[in-house]
Amino acid sequence: MSNVYTRNRKVTGKEYYDIATDFYIELRRITGNPKIFPKRTLYTDIVPMINSYHEMRNYLTKAETRFPVDEYSLKMRKEYLQRAIEAGETLFTQLQDCVWAIESVTPDRVEQAGKLLIQELKLIRGLKKNAKIQQSK
Repeated sequence: MSNVYTRNRKVTGKEYYDIATDFYIELRRITGNPKIFPKRTLYTDIVPMINSYHEMRNYLTKAETRFPVDEYSLKMRKEYLQRAIEAGETLFTQLQDCVWAIESVTPDRVEQAGKLLIQELKLIRGLKKNAKIQQSK
């Protein structure tokens, strides 16, 4: 348990993992509900969205395993973060396409997932922007 009040806590740089998990839970909640996403959309819409999420998460993990102590590892870290951003943007587009193409998917029903994804992408962009060479220990 932290001894710092919630209002005084600052971003530590790992919040994107928590938000990614919250987004995945929300995505599974809405895609698993047949009243929102009919079963006929499983292979055409739901599976590609879940795959895009996993792709984004895998690139985040790869970027996190890179400890940038030289130019090459910094470049690789930024490249993985850029790929994670691209996968997230693809996922956002897929979610928008579902709103337009499926009658039962309304903006109100996917609003929370969209907000979480936007927040996630904002944090990843900030992480990429602030990536720099670290001093080895």
